[in-house]
Order: sequence, then C-alpha cells, then structure tokens
Amino acid sequence: MKKKNYIYIGIGIAIIAIIIPLSMLNFESEPLPETISDLDVTYQEANSILRQKLETHGISMSSPINLINKNTLNEFCSFFSDEIKQQKVEFCTSTELLDSEGNYLGNIHMVGSRSMPKIVLAVAQTNPFMENLDQIKLVYEETVDLLVCDCWEDFEPSGFKTVSEWVDKQREFHASDTRPTSASSVDIKNKNLQMELSTNTDGYQWSLVITG
Repeated sequence: MKKKNYIYIGIGIAIIAIIIPLSMLNFESEPLPETISDLDVTYQEANSILRQKLETHGISMSSPINLINKNTLNEFCSFFSDEIKQQKVEFCTSTELLDSEGNYLGNIHMVGSRSMPKIVLAVAQTNPFMENLDQIKLVYEETVDLLVCDCWEDFEPSGFKTVSEWVDKQREFHASDTRPTSASSVDIKNKNLQMELSTNTDGYQWSLVITG
C-alpha cells in the first residue's frame, strides 16, 4: 500500500521528501560530511540508467518528479537545517519503486545543484519478516554501482565483502539492539554511504544515503 507522507532526516540535515513511507529517519549517530561535492553523474543519467538496471531485476522505477522552484524546494526538499547550506539545494528529483507484482517497494530521491546531485537517498519498506529483502539488496547494489563505483569487492569498506553483506550485518545488529533505529557508515572512492534501519508499524524501513 502506498503512503505519501513527509520525511524528516536529522543530523544537522532535515530532509523533507515526497511520496515516501513513514515520517522519520534519524542519522544523528552518523553525521554527514561538512563538505558535500556533486556526484559524478547528472540527474537524468542517474535516473535513466538506474531505471534500466532495476528493470533487469523486475523492479519498476517511475519517471522522476522534478522540483526546481525555490519555494517548492524549500517546502518539499528542505535538506539542511542550516539555511546557508539549504540555499545550495537548487534541484530535487523523486522516483517511486514497485516490485515485480506492482507492490510499493520504495523511493529514490536526489538533491543538489542544477546539474548534478550531491545526495541520494534510497528508502525501502519491508514487512516484519523482511520477505522482500533480496529486492532491497538489489536496489542498493545497483545504486552503489552506479553512483559510487562498480568496485566494492576491490575495497571491501569496513570489511564488508559486498553491499549485500553490509545489509545482512545491519539487520543482525538491529535485531540484537533494543533501540528502534540503528545506523552505520562506510567510505569508498571519496563517497560517504550511510545505512539506517528503523522499526515501524509496517515492519522495517531501510534507508541508504550516498553523499559526494
């Protein structure tokens, strides 16, 4: 079932995106870098290539909603609590993901300069049994391959041999913890990646943030 609520992300940043499930993410334990560069791809390239890659796995990705008007950006894509940093957000796109059966899977949001995104947020929802976890792994693997590099196994950041292993370790850590939200962070090729897992009324919300 689709949910169209606002999303607020902490860390000195408060992201308000659209068409995403749930109401809150919190990365306070894993603050974003102070300086964030453009990712090495345009919005059009990122959304188009990622859509093609996900289609090979039976995952549908909608055409992006593009937001550029400053008032609209401030209302729906307010990324930073710092007003000076927020003024640097010049463009925002949002897409919806559906699984092979047409069920809501998640969203991918990109914000940054008018030419290239600086931050990409991939959000996905699983039921209490995490039955669609393999699809979420595919989304994250393809997103990282495109926006960071197809070189994870060469670097094995923080000792994780694959993105899939990182997801599994995050799930294990979350299951062993009593807090409703857990987060971890890795760095690769001058990019910072943060993963968060939160317990909610529908099961679990997964979030992956990639910054330049």
